[in-house]
Amino acid sequence: MRPSLLSARVVSARVAAAALAAGLLTVPLLRSALPAAAADGDAFAAPAQREPDGFAAPSQRTPSPAEASETPAADQDADGPAADAQDADAQDAALPRPAGLGEKTYARVPEETTQLVVVSGEDETSTDSQLSLWEREDDGWVRTMGWDTINGQNGWREDRREGDKTTPEGVFSLSDAGGFLDDPGSDLPYYQDAGLRGGAEAVYGEGYENVFDYVIAIDYNRKTGVAPTENTRPEGWDKGGKIWLHVEHTSPTSGCVSMPADDLKRLIRELKQDSRPHIAMGEAEFLAQ
Repeated sequence: MRPSLLSARVVSARVAAAALAAGLLTVPLLRSALPAAAADGDAFAAPAQREPDGFAAPSQRTPSPAEASETPAADQDADGPAADAQDADAQDAALPRPAGLGEKTYARVPEETTQLVVVSGEDETSTDSQLSLWEREDDGWVRTMGWDTINGQNGWREDRREGDKTTPEGVFSLSDAGGFLDDPGSDLPYYQDAGLRGGAEAVYGEGYENVFDYVIAIDYNRKTGVAPTENTRPEGWDKGGKIWLHVEHTSPTSGCVSMPADDLKRLIRELKQDSRPHIAMGEAEFLAQ
């Protein structure tokens, strides 16, 4: 480089520095003089029960809701894979006990139980409820799936009675499953019964034959290790019995909890005998005790 050209550039640089210090040259103007790469930077959701003749029927409606909400594409672009992983970790974080359960209710869950179904209604009169399945891990409980459900026509009652059309509140074991249809892959004992469709119509009326296609017996006032249709009531007839998880019929039940057939079939497949599955169900205030 020629000495005269070098001297000119030195002088220009000194003039620019002096102008900047005096407030005569703004930063945008200065940036416009920089190379382009440095300026731009790096791109960084029943009809009333009738007594049938010759059929003893139940006293009778978690992505998941969506199980874990997916991170929107815009967030993925903005925050990248590391942020996605943090979101997933937060959603899967184990809790000391399933959400919504208070100490008194949780104390009724056996220590050896590692699968817990929770069904919660907004208040004692609610007929709409939400079901979630929780799995116990080394450091606590994780929610694995959940769905909307329907419960008794007259809501919830801890001391329910035969015919009062309430769903019993409490913590109960889940020991046996069954239905009119073939075993969908249950690990619980599954009892197929060809009479269940006729029984469903006898109880609920014409058009409700599919209600008992799949059922899980809730061990409320029943003998365990037998078909859900078995009618033994160890605590007496007046407490009612045959409280099931069964296929929905789009209206409140007479005591059971109901849900869509595909969801119930999936739940049947998920429950494992070795996990000693139980169900905690009732209005939110009851469960929070």
